[in-house]
Amino acid sequence: MTTVSVTHESRPFNLDVGKTRRVNAKVTTATAYKEGDLLALSAANVLTQAEDESNWDVICGATLTAEQATAAAANGTEIPVYNGGVFNIEAVSIAGTALATSKYDAARAKASKNNIELSKV
Repeated sequence: MTTVSVTHESRPFNLDVGKTRRVNAKVTTATAYKEGDLLALSAANVLTQAEDESNWDVICGATLTAEQATAAAANGTEIPVYNGGVFNIEAVSIAGTALATSKYDAARAKASKNNIELSKV
C-alpha cells in the first residue's frame, strides 16, 4: 500500500477583522476581480486593476468573473472593497497574480499611505 502525502497551504487574508473598513464601488466591464486584488479607484467610484504594486487605492473584497463584472457594471451593482485594515501581504494580488516578494516593499509603502497595513505572517 502506498501512502500519499497531501499538504494544503493556507494564506489567511484578513489578519484583524476588528480593524477592517469596507466600502462599495462599481466595477469595470470585462474585467475579472479576485478577493485580495489591489485596485485603483476613480473619482467616479469605479474600480480598475492596479497598474502595479505601487499604484493602487483599495483591496478587492469579492471574486467575480469578467462576465459577472460586465453584468454588474450594466446593472450598476457595486462590490465591497477594503479601505482600511490589516491584511496578509502574501495574499494580495494584481489581477489574480500574487505579488513577487521583490514587490512587497512598494506595495507596503503604498498601503501605509492608504491607511492599510500589509503584514507578513
